Order: sequence, then C-alpha cells, then structure tokens
Amino acid sequence: MRPCTEHGTPWETEWSTSVGLQWGAFFAAADSLSRLSAKLGCSSVLRSPKPSRVLDDRYVLCKPRIVNGLRTLGGPLVVAAIVAIVYSCLPLGTAVEFGGDEGFELMKGLLCSKGYKLYSEIWSDQPPVLSLLLASSFKHWGADIRVARLMAAGFGLLLFASFYRLVNWRSGAWAAFPAVFLLVPAPGVLELSVSVMQEVPAFATALVAVWLLFHWRDRRHWGWLLASGAAFGLALEIKLTAGLIVPAIAMEIFLSHFSHRTTSWKQSGSCLLYWGTAGVAAFAVIGLIWGGGSFQSAWRAHATARDVQGLERPEDLVFPVKLLLDHAECVGMAIAGMALAAGKRRWRELAFPIAFLFTALAIHVVHRPWWTYYYLHLAIPMAWLAGFAVSQLLLIVSRCVNDGRYHPASPKTWKAVVLCTLIGVVVVRSEGRLQNGILGLHRRERADKSPIVAKMKHYADRTHWVYAHDGIYAFHAGLLMPPELAVVTLKRFWSGQISTPQIVDICRRYGTEQLVLEPRKIDTTWKEFLTTYSVAYTDGNLLLYVANESEHDELKRKR
Repeated sequence: MRPCTEHGTPWETEWSTSVGLQWGAFFAAADSLSRLSAKLGCSSVLRSPKPSRVLDDRYVLCKPRIVNGLRTLGGPLVVAAIVAIVYSCLPLGTAVEFGGDEGFELMKGLLCSKGYKLYSEIWSDQPPVLSLLLASSFKHWGADIRVARLMAAGFGLLLFASFYRLVNWRSGAWAAFPAVFLLVPAPGVLELSVSVMQEVPAFATALVAVWLLFHWRDRRHWGWLLASGAAFGLALEIKLTAGLIVPAIAMEIFLSHFSHRTTSWKQSGSCLLYWGTAGVAAFAVIGLIWGGGSFQSAWRAHATARDVQGLERPEDLVFPVKLLLDHAECVGMAIAGMALAAGKRRWRELAFPIAFLFTALAIHVVHRPWWTYYYLHLAIPMAWLAGFAVSQLLLIVSRCVNDGRYHPASPKTWKAVVLCTLIGVVVVRSEGRLQNGILGLHRRERADKSPIVAKMKHYADRTHWVYAHDGIYAFHAGLLMPPELAVVTLKRFWSGQISTPQIVDICRRYGTEQLVLEPRKIDTTWKEFLTTYSVAYTDGNLLLYVANESEHDELKRKR
C-alpha cells in the first residue's frame, strides 16, 4: 500500500470509499437485524421489559442461544478484529515516531536488553514492567521497531476488547459497540494505542482487573477478587496513573454489597481490604524484584518542582478546555447518558464510569503538568457513558419504528427523525476524526527515508555512544545512548536531578561520537563542548554533530 503524502491521493479516495461502503453495509445489516428481531418477538420485549431484569434493555436482541453464547467471547474478538484491521492500515514498522515519549521507552528497553541495569545504571522515574517486557522482546526477536510497536498494538487490542466487555456486561452490546467506536477515534487515543508508551498498557491491564472484579460481583468467589487486586497491582507497576481507577473500584465493591443487601458495611470494607492487600502484594513483589531503586527518583520527579530558566514551568501546562470542544459529540453524549441514567434511575449501571470520570476531572483540573496522553483518562469513561446514551436513543427510535405509525405530523415520527439525525452527527464526526487520525499517522516521517537516521547509520562504524534530545533517532540507527541520559525529561530538570552542565559532563565522560540536538536548546555550555564536533546534517529542526576524526582517535586511545 502506498503511503499518503497529501490530501486527495488515490489511497485516501479508496479508503474513504471503502469506509462508506462499510457503513452502508453496517446500516443495511442493522435494518435487517431490526426486522429479524421483530419476527423473533423482540418488539414485545421492547414494549414490556420483564421487571426481573435489572438491566432490562440489555436483552433487546438477545433471544437466540447462539447470541448468548457469543456475547461472552465473540464481541471482544469482533472488536479486536476490527481494530486490528485499522492497525493494519498504519505504518507500524516504518514511522519514525508516534507518541512523543517513545524514544525514552525504546532506549530503556534497548539498554536493558544489552545488560544495563534499570535504575542503578539507567535513570528512570517510572515502574519497570514495560521496560522489562521490551527488553525481553528485543532479546528474543531483535531490537526492531516492529517488535515494539506490535507489543504496543497488542496492549491496544486488550484495551479496546476489555473495554467492550465491561460496557457489554453492564449495558449490552448496543451500548458496547458504539462506546468502542467513540473511544477509538477520541483525540490521541488511536495514536496512543500503537505508541510504545506506558499509558495504554497500564489502563488495559487496569480494565482487565475491573473485568475480574465484575466476575467476583456475579460469582462471589474470593479467587476473582484476589486476582483483580493482583492484576491492578501489575497495572500500577506499568504506570502509577492507573491509580485513577481506585475510587471507582472502591465504589463498585461497596455498591455490590449494597445491591445484594445480604452483607454489612463491615464486610464490604473487608472485601475492599482483601482486594487492596492483593494489589499491594503484587505491586511490592514486582517492585522488590525488578524495581529496586525506583522509588527515590520517582518521588523526587513527581513531588518536587522548581523553575528552570529557558524551560516551561509545570503550572504553565494546564488542561486545555478546547480539547473537550474538539470532542464535543462524545462529551455531549456522555452528558446525555448521565441524564438518561438519572431519568431512568439507572445510576447503579453507570456508577463505575461516572466515578472514574469525576475522579479524573477533579485530579486533572488541579494537577500540573498536563500531558496530552492524559486525555485517555477522560476518553474511557466518556465513551462508556456516550455508548449508553446511543443505545438508549436507538431503543427509543426502535420503539417508534415498531409502532408502525408514520405520519408527518406525529410527534413520535419527529422524535425518531431528530434522534436519528443526532446519532448520525455523532457517527459522522467520529468517523471523520478516525479517518483524519489514520491519514495523519500515515504522513509521519518514515525511518527508511529519514536523512538524519541515514547519516547516523553512515557514521555508525565509528560510533559507540550517541546523545540525542529525542532518543528515537538513536534507536532507529541501532546506536546506544549513555544509560544516565536515556531519559531526560522536563520533570527531571524541574526536580533538580539533571542540568545542562551535567548532561555535557556525562557526554564528555562517555566520549559520545554523535550528538542530535535542537538548535534552540544549544546554550553557551553546549557551544564550548561542540568545538571538537562538526555538523554532519541539519534540517532546521535538528542538528547532527559528529566528533572530528582526530578527536575520535584520541577518545579511542583513552578507552
């Protein structure tokens, strides 16, 4: 498939046409399914749901036994298959960079695979699991970007499949499929789901923990509760931001006892304690075995901050309200979902996503800095609530259609028209954002066509160490960065754990033969150090410096 470089390419036209045909087929199938449901007697279910059903609308289309059998496994597999098809349209093995922090994670994994120790030699302020998974993958299949991106995509599939399963468990497939459809094209989510970064793996594992918790709620076996706690401990060892789900899980545990009315608050507290103990035990075991030394650097990086001249301040990086306006269709549907839940007194069904959403909002309104990938914390619960709203609107339209009375002046007819238009707007905006997201990822710079990567490979035979402001270029060139400089983030500057003179001193000590620097970050300290280097390439945004031959020979003799 040819990559797209501008609007209106044959690939774009072909892709848009195929999407249109797919949506046409989807709505045709939906119409046929609606007629089939009427023949199977689902219309009677729509008119008079059984009072014994707590979540009555889940069973609108669920008469046939084969549908009940596929609901457990078939839905997540279908979601995973559809998302995998979307992934196949992305340049997973050729793009230089997707997420902005990919260079940090890839270089940590590469250094670990070469035998360098995390924390004692490689500076990191994050838990160890993802770095160790990358290192193991590189050892078995080679340090290739395809290996890392396929692992990241696997976590992305796990995120969407487990998300579908949770929504389906509570509100049925008619809510789950729209929820996934709204989550995938949410701002930054598609890109994040294939980026070699920690956010998606952490929340995918956290949603698996919630799935195990839902099993415990239905089956009341301690094994499910303890497994959920252990899985959540694992999620925290991927990234601590998974802790945003803790209040929602605590509410879920207490409400599950309240709904059964057979146990006391004391027993609810005991269950929460057992769950938390399992999570702490898993977190502690992983931390003691593989995460020794991580606490001090992580604490300093996240708990202390100071102003650094020439750099942004944490308080300058605030949550952009414009992001919600750009995602207005999902935000509006999420609000509608909460309103519908209130009107139908179905708060219990949506307690988890509501608690998750308000926890994330409360923290991100106050917490600084805000990073763009944090939007995933809001997108997950909003897509859940929006999926519920879409399912309820479809239910209302279905009831109007099943009445079989069509008259231009009928209020029911106009209600169906308005609701169909509203759903259509949501679908069109989400589909457009998905298309733009795929095309945007296709336009990313290709590693095999990157001049700076080609130049770095050209000098690779005389290079042992590289320092780059963005380590992604060193990874693509197959070169190592000094372990102390594998992760140089703003938080490390803010917490006083690194400075430009320290970076230069480390480069001097290692005798780095190549430097990839941003011109705006080259100050007096760098200029003094660069007197023994020559510019090998520049594109205006980056400068590639290579050590002079005489200096290179001198460094080799010193080693």
